[in-house]
Amino acid sequence: MKLHQRGVDLLVDIMDAADHAETLTADDMRLLLREMTYVLGELLKRDVPMQDLDGSRPAPTQP
Repeated sequence: MKLHQRGVDLLVDIMDAADHAETLTADDMRLLLREMTYVLGELLKRDVPMQDLDGSRPAPTQP
């Protein structure tokens, strides 16, 4: 499954969970949190600044 679609599905699940929090079991919450951790972690990996990857700073851009 593509990460974007997985993120969309997760957002729908989170919104549903927020509306029905009283019906969630501890296992439901644990699974939701693990999915959140995975998806957010993968999205953050895509957004790592170049200086964090190789220790250098990206060249400044001109407007």
